[in-house]
Amino acid sequence: MNYRSLYSLLSICILLTAYACEKRNIIDGTPSPYIAIQDLRTIHKDTDVSLDPDRLSQAEKITGVVISDYRNGNVPDGMLIIQQHRRNQLHGIALQLGDDVVNYLPGDSLIVHVANKELKREGFLYISHVTPADIEKVSTAPYLTFRTITAYNAYLRPNDYEGTLVKIVGAELSPRPTDGETLEGVKHMLNGADTLSIHTQSSADFAATPLPRNVNATGILLRESNTYRRFAIWPRYHSDIEDVSDPEIPGDLGDMPLIITGFCNDPAGGDGNYEYVQLMANTDIDFSEIPFSIVTSNNAGSVMHTAGWATGGARTYKFNLTEGSVKKGEFFYVGGSQKRINGANSTSIANANWIRTITYASTLGDGLGNNNSNLLANSGNASGIALFVGTNISESTIPIDVVFYGGTGTASIIDLDLGLGYRIANNDHYTTYSRESGELTPFFSMGEGINDFRHPHHGSPTNTDIGYYFMLGGEFNTQTREWTTPRTHTLIHLDKPSTLAEIETGPGITKQVE
Repeated sequence: MNYRSLYSLLSICILLTAYACEKRNIIDGTPSPYIAIQDLRTIHKDTDVSLDPDRLSQAEKITGVVISDYRNGNVPDGMLIIQQHRRNQLHGIALQLGDDVVNYLPGDSLIVHVANKELKREGFLYISHVTPADIEKVSTAPYLTFRTITAYNAYLRPNDYEGTLVKIVGAELSPRPTDGETLEGVKHMLNGADTLSIHTQSSADFAATPLPRNVNATGILLRESNTYRRFAIWPRYHSDIEDVSDPEIPGDLGDMPLIITGFCNDPAGGDGNYEYVQLMANTDIDFSEIPFSIVTSNNAGSVMHTAGWATGGARTYKFNLTEGSVKKGEFFYVGGSQKRINGANSTSIANANWIRTITYASTLGDGLGNNNSNLLANSGNASGIALFVGTNISESTIPIDVVFYGGTGTASIIDLDLGLGYRIANNDHYTTYSRESGELTPFFSMGEGINDFRHPHHGSPTNTDIGYYFMLGGEFNTQTREWTTPRTHTLIHLDKPSTLAEIETGPGITKQVE
């Protein structure tokens, strides 16, 4: 057992000694002296609450680990913030300690007497007028637990995440930072279709850090006091703000350096971690020098996606392509971690050139998308795949290639009145402007004959779940970077013993011409 595992076990044993009495004694009916932070938070009903014995069910104390760090100057004045891991969940709360916050450091495991205090909210929830006499330090942890979440999750379950350590991946600062702009102040960032803030006080020792265009932001998640519905991340250290801005893209990259040539949306059996997309390179690419990304969409229902490909949540899911390389004319793959041709127990195609895989059924996407066992629909409204230069995607980012397949419903796909939808590329089936009228046509499925092409689903529900591969075949001129023959689809019915050659050869594949 390694040191971290041993320490975790010992810490759990110490805190379980306190937690053991949280449940009522069935024999004598003695109430627990402890209340979980999760339960404490539910007591507040939008008005200040006195934590009298009746409201606490005769409890008196909470436990938690300190996550704030007063030494670096970026924590709400006089607040000590703790989080508690219990019931396989994290929940947090702020304690109003005033100047006495200097007595506590990150990792301190505390027992806090809260009976007859007040539970208040000024943006974020806190317990008022806590004193050192109310606090017993139990131990010190060598590291702190944090969760990687999306802004969508923060707003969906605010009580679960407020007052805890979180990480937001792949956020875009909005508006775009100006030259010389720093972290100091309240800066807004977009993650998917939602907005969060980064709150950096002037007293923070990293306040003068230049503000990046795109960030991975780690810190304590709190509601802003003057904008109750807006969440902010309070970073604690300089390293909590990671610059993930894309490098400058070479001007000679050309149109459509990569193209989508096929996909497996419905492997035999369960889809989770088995779906994949096949692509082809029209020039040599080193992804560590020129990053790309792929976003998949699943458009069930009738709720409009407010940020198109950048919506995230349950609707769009992103794979960043930042490692590996591909040669002109080669196929490569992006998708689920299993790397099998047709679901569980089928042929492994791990020897193919896989540029990015994710265990997507249980893992967030690369900055966009919740874990999802079905990235690409098997029936219903149209699903799509989009390919982008760079890894930072917003509502206005234009893809370099897109493919759509499926039904004709559009309620969840486009809203012309609001000017929202899935942006398309100029390729074999879509165009961003009308050659006849010159009008802009930036979205998929804008009306009859206007970017409404989609490959049909592979069959009725009786034909699902048996293993189909959509081979997309056309003719692409690598000199002019244009499709000389548009892509059509060939359905390949795969078996468990099927091989990689079945989806990389044959009359239905995409061909390059000079």
